[in-house]
Amino acid sequence: MNGTEYLTVTITPSNATNKNVTWKSSNTAVATVSEGGVVTGVSVGTATITVTTADGGKTASCTVTVNPIAVTGVSLNKASTSLVVGGTETLFAAITPYNATNQSVTWSSSSPTVATVSGGGVVTGIMTGTATITITTTDGGKTASCTVTVSSQTVSVTGISLNKTSARIIVGDAEDIKATITPSNATNQNVTWSSNNTAVATVSGGGRSYRNYGRNGDHNRFHC
Repeated sequence: MNGTEYLTVTITPSNATNKNVTWKSSNTAVATVSEGGVVTGVSVGTATITVTTADGGKTASCTVTVNPIAVTGVSLNKASTSLVVGGTETLFAAITPYNATNQSVTWSSSSPTVATVSGGGVVTGIMTGTATITITTTDGGKTASCTVTVSSQTVSVTGISLNKTSARIIVGDAEDIKATITPSNATNQNVTWSSNNTAVATVSGGGRSYRNYGRNGDHNRFHC
């Protein structure tokens, strides 16, 4: 398809006075012919090319079969990629040759529970893991693949606050201080606690503060 071929005409007798001819295709959707006899394939199928002499209306014909351009290969723009759960990425395919007649392809995932792929090559991460996305040409069954690694979505901490900015406790007593992380769905919720003066008050890894000096019954106010 899209190829060309030149047909030559021989008029009898060779010394005929009027050698003018006209060309015609029985199906221009399949093949066209120029005034000089150049035949061009347009689409898959069969057409009859006929030449007719201006003198006497003599004719000759040639049956032209236009064959499809076969797919020889396919490739993807990436051999591997990474996504987070819920993330998407579009893979792009290139068929060889670029003008192959049948450009149809199908997409598949080796593990749809990890990553899915649409008919247009849009890959979506479903859960953590690895999946292989494969494209297959309808013509020839040529394939190309991309390995997709899906990881947990990371939500960064944007802030932290305490339920109190100051407290008053008795020596030896304790008080729980609660921390709130923003946003509430941050991936890493781990925190560390510290006191700027452990001789006055200590704090546990869970946010419990202890009063360390003074007489029993004394109160001391400290900042959290």
